[in-house]
Amino acid sequence: MLSRYSRVWAAALLGAALGALPVAAQIVSPPELRGPDDGIVPPDDALPPPKPNVPVGRLPPLKPYRGAQRLGLRGGADRIVGAPGPTIAAPPAPPPSRRPRRDENPFAPVGLYVGNLRLTPYVEQSVGYASNPLGFAGTAKGSAFSQTEVGVALQSNWSRNELTGSARLGYNDYFRTPGASAPYGNGLVDYRFDASRDLAFDTEGRYALGVATNAQLGLGGATSQALTLVSTYGATLGATQKFGEFSLGLHGTLDRQQYSGGVLATDDYTDYGLRLRASYRLSEAIQPFVEIDGDARVYGSRLDASGYDRASDGVAGKTGLRMALSQMLTGEASVGYGVRNYRDARLENVGAPLIDASLIWSATPLTTVTLRTATTLQDAVVAGASADINRAYTINLDHAFTPRIKLGLSAGLTTDRYVGINERDQTYTLGLTSEYHLSREVVLKASVTHQQLISNIPGLSYKSDTAMIGVRLQR
Repeated sequence: MLSRYSRVWAAALLGAALGALPVAAQIVSPPELRGPDDGIVPPDDALPPPKPNVPVGRLPPLKPYRGAQRLGLRGGADRIVGAPGPTIAAPPAPPPSRRPRRDENPFAPVGLYVGNLRLTPYVEQSVGYASNPLGFAGTAKGSAFSQTEVGVALQSNWSRNELTGSARLGYNDYFRTPGASAPYGNGLVDYRFDASRDLAFDTEGRYALGVATNAQLGLGGATSQALTLVSTYGATLGATQKFGEFSLGLHGTLDRQQYSGGVLATDDYTDYGLRLRASYRLSEAIQPFVEIDGDARVYGSRLDASGYDRASDGVAGKTGLRMALSQMLTGEASVGYGVRNYRDARLENVGAPLIDASLIWSATPLTTVTLRTATTLQDAVVAGASADINRAYTINLDHAFTPRIKLGLSAGLTTDRYVGINERDQTYTLGLTSEYHLSREVVLKASVTHQQLISNIPGLSYKSDTAMIGVRLQR
C-alpha cells in the first residue's frame, strides 16, 4: 500500500514542478525578451513561426517589393540590359509597313506642270485607206491618206476657281483625191470664278472644224470633187446663284458658223442666244432642272445662194435630271420642245420635240458604256427647205482587257428630216478601235469605220469604209 501511495505523491509533485517552470522563466528572463505591454512573454502559439534556413544572429536577404521595378526605386529588381532609364523617353516604334497603293491606270499620261496647271500634250501620226472619201453614190474612188494630229488637255489645281479644257487639231491628206484633204478638230475651254460660296461666274470658249459631203448637206443630185469645210466658233458667259438647295443660272451665248465651199459661202450666220436654268438639289445624286432658251440667227448676206432670207428666231424649253448615282451612272437627260420662226414667208416654220441625254455607265471597273442623244433644229442649205430636224444617237463600249490593251466599239444613227421638202436621210456608223500601250509615252492605235447614208432622194445614198493604223506620243 505504501508503495502505491508513494507513486501517487511522486506524480503530483512532478506535475507541480512542471507547472511552476513558466513562472520561473518570467523571473529569470532578460528585459529584451519581455512583451511590450506588461513584460510578460506571450505564449508559444502567439509567436510567429521560426523562419527556416536562417542562421542564428543574421537577418534574411532583401527581396524586391511589388512595384519597385516599375517606379525605378531602390530595392527593385535589376533592370533589363538595354532598357532606357526612368528619365529617358523610349524611342518611337517604327511605323507599320504598308504596301504601295496600286495605280488604277498605270499607262495614263504623266503630264507637264506649269505652275498649278497640269498639261497633257500629245502628237499622233497615222496612215490609212478610205474607200469613198468624197461620198459619191455608185462608183467611188478610194485613196490612201496620211493623218497628223496634235492635242493637249489642261486641268487646274487651285483651292478655288477652276480652269479645264482640251483641244485637238489635225489634217487629213488624201493622195488620190486631194479635194477631200482638209483640216479637222475641236476644242473647249471652261473657266469658273467663285465670287462667294453661293455665287459663281463662268465662261466657255469652243470651236469645231469638220468636213461634210454634199449628201450630208442634203444637196441631192450634186456631185463635187471637193468637200465642204464647216467651221463653228462660240463663247458662253454667265453666272449661277445658289439659294440654299435652289440654283438659278443665266448665260449668254454667241456662235458663228461658216461654210468654205462654193455657193455655201453665203450661208454663214451668227447666232445670239440667252439661256435661263433653274434647278433644285434633292440629294447628292439627283438634281432636277427646268431650262428655257431663246436665240436669233443673223446671216452675213440678206439672201442666200437660193434667194431666201433665212434669218430666224427660236425658243425652246425642256426639263430634265442631272444624275450622279455613285460611280456607276452619271450624266444628264432632258425632254422638251423647240420652235423656229423664219423671216421669209416662203420658208415654213418648224416645231419638234427635243430629246437630249449624255449618260456614262461604269458597268465594271474595266468596262464603260456611254450613251448620247441630241436633237437640233438646224437651218437647211437646200432650196425650199427651211430647217433640218437632226437627231443623233450614239453608243460607245470601252473595255480594258489588260492595263496595256483597250478595245472600243461604237455605233451611231443620225436622222435628218428636212422641213418644206420631201427628203429623209439616215446615216449609220459602226466603228472598232484598239490601243496597245507600250509605255506611258508610246501608244499603238488601229481603227476600222463603216459609214452608210440612205436617202429617199435618188443618187444621194453612199457607203464608205476607212481603216487606219498609227502611233501616239504623249506626255
